[in-house]
Amino acid sequence: MRILVIMGTSHNGNTRAITDLFLNEFKGKNNEFDEVILPNDFQKFCYGCANCILKGEEKCPHFNLVNPIIEKIEKADLIIIATPVYAMSCSSGLKALLDHLAYLWLVHRPKESMFNKVGLIVTSAGGSGVKDTVKLVKNNLFYWGIPKIYSYGVTTMKMSGNYIDYKHKDKIKKQVKSKANQIKKSLNNRKVGLKTKLFFKIFGMTQKNGWNKTDADYWKNKGWLNGRKPF
Repeated sequence: MRILVIMGTSHNGNTRAITDLFLNEFKGKNNEFDEVILPNDFQKFCYGCANCILKGEEKCPHFNLVNPIIEKIEKADLIIIATPVYAMSCSSGLKALLDHLAYLWLVHRPKESMFNKVGLIVTSAGGSGVKDTVKLVKNNLFYWGIPKIYSYGVTTMKMSGNYIDYKHKDKIKKQVKSKANQIKKSLNNRKVGLKTKLFFKIFGMTQKNGWNKTDADYWKNKGWLNGRKPF
């Protein structure tokens, strides 16, 4: 099994430490691990040119930089997206990457591999913003087509340091272990839910209208407009 961590910060704080707790739960059993550290591994902001959607992802000005990350995403069975809360949202590095991946959404050109993955969102905050951050990232993973998405967020009431200094550290460890066991079960039984199937059907109807030729041709070539499904 391949596990990919997309870390929204290079800072080794609470979010990194909690993510490592999750990774420890998946060590062994021939699991392979890979990481993308932001902004170290990708430092470009989206220009808003919409080339990726209207003309094809290879027309993105940053395609050569973002495509290696997409290849890692496609190979992964479990995608862990981890980000601290900055200004009530995810880190700017993560948001920049997510903006570049909008063409992967169900309404545009989802990858078939996405429907066979499990997602995990890890976040921590010194104060508020955990729920809003989880919601933002979860929406992206859902619209990529990932059928099962878990999340773990914690408010430490600390601006720095590490969760090991947090008075509820033992509780965090127990919660992480429990969540990891749930994820392992899902990895052994990956099913696409009714919500994803419904959205896929609705967006398929829009593709038949051919509003965006690049998207419509993609769906047609996949056979999705003739009843074939990626799941």
